[in-house]
Amino acid sequence: MRPSWSAVTKRGVSQAASPPTRPPENTQPPAAKGECASLPQSAPPPRSVTIGSVGIAIELNHDNTQIPYSVPRDPEFWKAQYKEYRRRRAAEQCGEAAVATYTDRPAPAPAKVKPSSWAALLRSSSSSAASSGTVKMVGSQPAAANGIRTVDMRKFTTLEDVLENWRIVFSAPAVQPRGLVNSGNMCFMNVVLQALLYCAPFYSMLRSIKENVVFSFSTSTPLLEALIQFVHEFKQDATPLAQLGTGLDEPFVPENVYEALRKKNVFQTLRGQQEDAQEFMSYLVDGIHEEMALVLQAHRAKAGAAGAEPTGNSSGGDDGWMEVGPNNRAVHMRDAHEVRARTPITQIFGGTLQSLLTVPGPAGRAAPARANREPFQWLALDVSSDDVETVEDALDALAAPESIEGYMNVQGEAVAATKQIALERVPPVLVLHLKRFVFCADEGVQKVHKFIAYPEELTLAPAWLARTREAARHRDARYRLSGVIYHHGSHASGGHYTCDVRRPSGEWVQFDDIDIGSLESVDAVLDEKPDRTAYILFYTTC
Repeated sequence: MRPSWSAVTKRGVSQAASPPTRPPENTQPPAAKGECASLPQSAPPPRSVTIGSVGIAIELNHDNTQIPYSVPRDPEFWKAQYKEYRRRRAAEQCGEAAVATYTDRPAPAPAKVKPSSWAALLRSSSSSAASSGTVKMVGSQPAAANGIRTVDMRKFTTLEDVLENWRIVFSAPAVQPRGLVNSGNMCFMNVVLQALLYCAPFYSMLRSIKENVVFSFSTSTPLLEALIQFVHEFKQDATPLAQLGTGLDEPFVPENVYEALRKKNVFQTLRGQQEDAQEFMSYLVDGIHEEMALVLQAHRAKAGAAGAEPTGNSSGGDDGWMEVGPNNRAVHMRDAHEVRARTPITQIFGGTLQSLLTVPGPAGRAAPARANREPFQWLALDVSSDDVETVEDALDALAAPESIEGYMNVQGEAVAATKQIALERVPPVLVLHLKRFVFCADEGVQKVHKFIAYPEELTLAPAWLARTREAARHRDARYRLSGVIYHHGSHASGGHYTCDVRRPSGEWVQFDDIDIGSLESVDAVLDEKPDRTAYILFYTTC
């Protein structure tokens, strides 16, 4: 009698056991070329398996079981495949033949556990650094690159402390470039995250919170927490990209950011549908600002302060106030919208526009002009006119006076009024949105494909600034280009997004989801490209 599997495992099998029978041969002819091979149906399945001299009986399973195709789901497997891809690509670029190697599926890595606090997040980094022989100081002694202060050196104790007292820092340590996986039409998100990562003030703000604040993760600031965990995935490394070779960290999916956006009811689909990069950046940055403002509001209310920031103009009164304007004329000032709470986001991206309306008075007498102040976090520039060929042309058009025919003055007379928009306060990081998509009555939304030239250094012209004391402080302010987001394709609802960013060393790097390339010089960023057009420009004050 043939022993069962349980008998083999308990007491083994004696040498006197009867030899097992050989499974029947498969007599089915092989499938013809072009046909799909199928499982043999005529031959019954084997009833025993021979392992050495041991025969093991197998019970038959009469269920109608289908064998599915197997697709590895382990992320470590795909990481190994990506490393092999980079090795082959590097070999091809060096003119060497890529040697075929077998990449076995590695053991699955332990699942990442969401940290309970920033301290736990930092302890994981410190332990990994210590294991590799590198010591990284955290806490009250932030890390620095080349001796340059990269985060606020003051000791913060709470998130509220950071938001109340943080001051902008323009230097940041270099991070190693790392690709982001496009898990389904997510290129619009990937380019925005890469551009913000290489925006030095924004990155320094997140590091100041991560390295100085110890608090538990909560649901009140999901976007802020997700962005801090996102930058934690990048290690500090100033090595030029060309010297890194295949030593880059493998790409990853920013799943924490996806989940935070779902909690905010933003882009509920998140996969399978193309979105606009500028719209996504607006939701992301505004969302972080709102989280910070609510934290500050709750903190001030708890401390017995007045509560939220004032909702009218700072001078008190809904009717506005008077200021001395151009040619020593009186100007009636008013805030068109609620004053935004002061947060690190407004310190980085926040600026103010002045909309000046001049209306002739009765009998040709000059009436006081009226000016509204409006906050902005990026400037939307119309580039559809044939006269606009450069960014400077678009800013000239933005600040040009606009005549309004048939405007009714207070006496009920139709007069020709003049409206003019100017910059009153400019932010440290000036984001310019080139309005590539315009609506046509006959053809719907169309893209403006023409090349718009943009400089490496942008100096604010006096014609773009308002004639106020606040604006006078920004006269001849200079900005340096730090990032460009491109749109590929012809339609607003489709296409593809890539970006070029500037590292602290001056090296320009191009990101196309998981593909990363080093650009020879800034000229490669400024020149016209046949397959893409600049869509969003990042300028940082210098």
